[in-house]
Amino acid sequence: MYSRIKNQPYLALIFLVITLASCAYGPQFISLNPDIVITNREEAPSTSISLNVTDSRSDKTLGVNGDDNAQFDISLKGDVKAILNAKIVAAFEKRRIRTVNEDSSSTKLLIDLQRLTLNSIKSPRFGYVTTLDVEIVASILNGNKKYSKRYTVGTEKKLGRVSSSYESAQMVNEAMSQALSSIVNDDALLRALDQ
Repeated sequence: MYSRIKNQPYLALIFLVITLASCAYGPQFISLNPDIVITNREEAPSTSISLNVTDSRSDKTLGVNGDDNAQFDISLKGDVKAILNAKIVAAFEKRRIRTVNEDSSSTKLLIDLQRLTLNSIKSPRFGYVTTLDVEIVASILNGNKKYSKRYTVGTEKKLGRVSSSYESAQMVNEAMSQALSSIVNDDALLRALDQ
C-alpha cells in the first residue's frame, strides 16, 4: 500500500505532462526575419541593378503541425515580399551593389521564392518529425544574356513533441538565411550582374 501512495505523485505528474502536451497544438504564426551573412569579402563590381522580389508559392500557408486527429496551419506574419526585398537590398548595399527603379537599369535581378514549407507531424515510430524545405530562384537578365540558378535548403528535426512556434521560426529563419546568403555570396551570380 505504501508504494502505491508513493507512486501517485508520479502518476499525477505524468497525467499533467500528457494533458499539457496534447494542448500544445494550435495554429502557429511565424515572423520572417532572416539574417543575410556576407562571407565572400571579394569586392563586387560597383553596379546598379533592378531588383524584383516575388513570392510565387501556390499556397501561402507553410504547412501544418499536429497528428492524425488534429492538424493546425503554420503561417508567416507580414508581407513576405516586402521583408525579403528589404533584407536583400541591405545585403547588396554591403556588397556595393545599388538597387534602382526597374526602368533605370538594364540589369534585372528577379528573386523568386518558389517553395517554403514547414510541417511538424507525429510519426508512428518516433515522436514528431519536423521538415522544412526552401527553394529560391535567382534570375538575371542583362541585355540579351540570362543567368538563372536555384538555391535550396532542406532540414529535418525529430522531437518528442510538436515543434513550438519558437523552434519553427528558428528553423524557417535559419534556412532562409542560408539560402539568401548563398545568393548574395555567389561569385557566378555577381559576375553575371556585371557582364
